[in-house]
Amino acid sequence: MKVEEMAWRWVLAAILATSSLSAFNEFTSDTLINNVVQDPITSRLYVGTVNALYQLDQSLLPEARTRTGPELDNRQCTPPVTSCEEAVETDNHNKLLLIHPSKDILIVCGSLYRGICSLRNLSNVEQVLYFNDNKGEKSYVASAEESVSVVGVMSYYFSKDKENFTVFLVAKGYGSHDSTKLISTRILQDIQEWVMFDSIIEASAVQSNPFTLRYLHDFRHVFKDEGFVYFLFSRTLGAQDSGTKNFTFISRMCENDHNYYSYTELQLNCSAGNKYNKVQAAYVALPGEALAKNMSSSGQYGPVGAQDKVVFVVFSSDDDSSAVCMYPLRAINQRLVEIIGACYSTKGQINNKSAVYSPYSSKSDELCKIENEKGMVTTQRCGAEFLPSPLASRAEFALATNPVFTKKGLMTAVAVAVETEHAVAFLGTTLGEVLKLHLSASPEVYGRAPGENTGDKVNKNLLFDTSLTHLYITTEKKITKVPVQACHLKTDCQSCVAQKDPYCGWCVLQGKCTRKGDCPRAEDDNTWLWSPNQQCVQILAFNPPNLSCRKTQQVVIDIPSLPKIGPSDIIECRFGSNTSEAVVMDQKVTCALPDPVNIPSTPDKQDFVTMQVKILVNDGIEVTSSEYKFYNCAATVRKSENTPCIACVTSEWQCQWNAQDHTCSDRDDSVDGVHIIKAQQADSCPQFENPDPHLIPVGHPIPISFQGKNLDIYKDHTFKIGTELMKHMEEEFTFNEGLKFNFKGYEFSYDKEQEVNVSFHIKDRDSEKKIDSTLTVVLYNCSLGREDCSLCKNADHKYNCVWCANMRSCVYRKLCRSQEPAQCPNPKITDVRTVSLSDYH
Repeated sequence: MKVEEMAWRWVLAAILATSSLSAFNEFTSDTLINNVVQDPITSRLYVGTVNALYQLDQSLLPEARTRTGPELDNRQCTPPVTSCEEAVETDNHNKLLLIHPSKDILIVCGSLYRGICSLRNLSNVEQVLYFNDNKGEKSYVASAEESVSVVGVMSYYFSKDKENFTVFLVAKGYGSHDSTKLISTRILQDIQEWVMFDSIIEASAVQSNPFTLRYLHDFRHVFKDEGFVYFLFSRTLGAQDSGTKNFTFISRMCENDHNYYSYTELQLNCSAGNKYNKVQAAYVALPGEALAKNMSSSGQYGPVGAQDKVVFVVFSSDDDSSAVCMYPLRAINQRLVEIIGACYSTKGQINNKSAVYSPYSSKSDELCKIENEKGMVTTQRCGAEFLPSPLASRAEFALATNPVFTKKGLMTAVAVAVETEHAVAFLGTTLGEVLKLHLSASPEVYGRAPGENTGDKVNKNLLFDTSLTHLYITTEKKITKVPVQACHLKTDCQSCVAQKDPYCGWCVLQGKCTRKGDCPRAEDDNTWLWSPNQQCVQILAFNPPNLSCRKTQQVVIDIPSLPKIGPSDIIECRFGSNTSEAVVMDQKVTCALPDPVNIPSTPDKQDFVTMQVKILVNDGIEVTSSEYKFYNCAATVRKSENTPCIACVTSEWQCQWNAQDHTCSDRDDSVDGVHIIKAQQADSCPQFENPDPHLIPVGHPIPISFQGKNLDIYKDHTFKIGTELMKHMEEEFTFNEGLKFNFKGYEFSYDKEQEVNVSFHIKDRDSEKKIDSTLTVVLYNCSLGREDCSLCKNADHKYNCVWCANMRSCVYRKLCRSQEPAQCPNPKITDVRTVSLSDYH
């Protein structure tokens, strides 16, 4: 067994051991990960790293690994490098991975040997099917420089003899020792005058123009659709005075246009001022019904259907902020048709403005000199000799949209999925996060992908697994497979909908947070409650809304959002620990309230007790819950002991007061009489009111007169008046004929505040029961806050405060035996002290 193979087996064992310890499937590389691609048929992943190539199963377990570097090489050397003296140990950066599934082939292009490629067995990447470094410049495909980006896509080529060859298209930036071909078509066999990986088209300016260095191309994405190939990249304008500011373009050409006649570039602007000017990553996906509807109604995208593909692009700005912009492919094609059509029919002008120019060349502005028929843009959509090539839109005719999401810092990756017709974007950042963005009418980040965040940049290869249930997140040296949702972690409806996760909803009859497809009867109204709507099944009302704790009866519970309850479903009500069967009709649930013996006692300082109410279905699954109040009329007097009758009849429970028994009880229409005070008839309560005077000084007894009403049942009774500040002393008075009463007063003392409210209670002497008293006066202290003569003289006249010279204090007028001075005496200096600033610290 080779030493290298033995070492790899030890590495594999270590990876397997590490993976078993993680909450998620992970793969870790010793070196920087460059590229990741997925085989849609087998679900395998192929990972190109610096100096290695891995074949992983869908759980990220390694199936094969092969070393690809370092090797003796130098950018100055022309392959083969066996005779090149400058050759040194050089790392091999993977530049391109492409899957050719019909031939079970993996195309691997690295940075060694001027970017030549090899073919490997898709089922076992350790097996090299083709490698040759003797073919010369024809076989230089990728780039020898780390910073140069390369993208590619599989395609086909029809020869003049109508033979169909498999080829791949490659787009790349400029490397100082690379081929100057920006875009090339590479063949996958030796045939005719071509060799393996040869560029079989040499006619286009986008291949061989010597000015490509100026433009600083950075290709980020390539895709095919409806017979076209699209490249997404950023570049400068190339002019001497345009500087190095980047602009983003999408270029399109017909896939069967083997001369690149149809190659046309369209500038894409993200924001009105094109602040976000450099593409970082892109993803092409269907928008789903909800996003398509929002895009159409916004007015900036044109009509968009759920089956119309959209290009989702992550941009960066020159100040390191970033944004997401969306471009319907239909709108891109429509603008390209306008640009090409202008060249065909109106000498390259739209609304009398020049709309096109020729990039990468020194051609004059008058590219489109011949006016042809307007229909040629349709009949000759791939250009042929009728169309100057290449073409690009001028900045004034860029396709511009407003960002749907912006953030500080750099976003580096995007992937978009549709769940229940709602689009979700997963956005990778330079800080290693993957944000979850619901692309709603008001897009918002609702969460972050789980897993350990190492702080390393997220690679632009952000991939879903083939079932679309998991996301492969690639950072600098790690790939993590995480679920796109974690609905099951939320165990109640409120926490489920609080996520605002478009993947999740509350499955009411299952009592689980699930995806819609995992919820039985999800299509029935109110059965699966979508998380972003943030609504759970709620009880709207009870009838009766509350009940006395001394009674029991049936209650009707109104639940407008109750899901359909089938004949096989069992529904119950649970009050506390008491469960009873229920009947459902028209989204109203009828069930029995518990017997009074099963109702908890009324808590202190309350006149009701609440019981939790749960509506249960089938195996005790909670549909919704609320609280039901059982009131206790006898406890209403706790709220205001000085006014028991008023507290009773003004309570929300419709209680009534029996003045003879001095009791508060449930409403009873069969009981009547002058001694029964009905609910909300507080004016009919026996009571004492209207004290006079309202202001009482401390230290001096002031007689207080007051009135009574509704006291007929207390004729000839003797009452006692008192308050807490009278220290358990009470004064008696008798009710005869009149309704005016007098209290001779009390010498109060109080020195905590200038004023305090004092409420008097009144009791029936014989029964010691309190009769309603609203007698409240204000007790005030002249001395507090008025420590000198001037402060005393400034007191409000209503208090009758005077400065008493012999007492050297501010007091109530009748407490001072000396005459108040007409003017306050001048202040006297009685003491002088030296202080330092430190005394104030």
